[in-house]
Amino acid sequence: MRHYKIRNKLTFSFMFIGIVTNLVLDGVRGLLDSLLGIIVPFLLLIVLYALRMLGAGDVKLFSAIGAVLGVRAALWIMAYSFLAGGVIALIILIINRNGKERLMHLFNYLKTVFLTFSIQPYTNFEDKDGKAVFRMTYAITCGVMVFFVEVMLKMK
Repeated sequence: MRHYKIRNKLTFSFMFIGIVTNLVLDGVRGLLDSLLGIIVPFLLLIVLYALRMLGAGDVKLFSAIGAVLGVRAALWIMAYSFLAGGVIALIILIINRNGKERLMHLFNYLKTVFLTFSIQPYTNFEDKDGKAVFRMTYAITCGVMVFFVEVMLKMK
């Protein structure tokens, strides 16, 4: 969190652990679920990465979660994470009182992309002090917690 990076050592370690664990516990079915858990989040999120709306570490983190928990869990966690991200973004807009400014930035961004038919970076990830930027890692953490609370409630 301090360096605004999700290390490859962490994500790739969990991908490896997820693949091996699922293979041992569920055989080929577990291996396929783990591999799909890596591939599906990557394929779904690569566009957001290309638009610089998500960092590469966020995409790899979702893939690592998918490797450990499987593709279905990864999809639910992605949904919960994006909902949490929306709530966090709304709170930031309220605190900074810059909703109009952010909507204009989004409008101008979309206008530029469509008029030039080129992918432009939406945000500068190097701007660590920007009021418009928050780290998706916080939303992913919330998404994982909501997923596990839901799982625990279903077990009762």
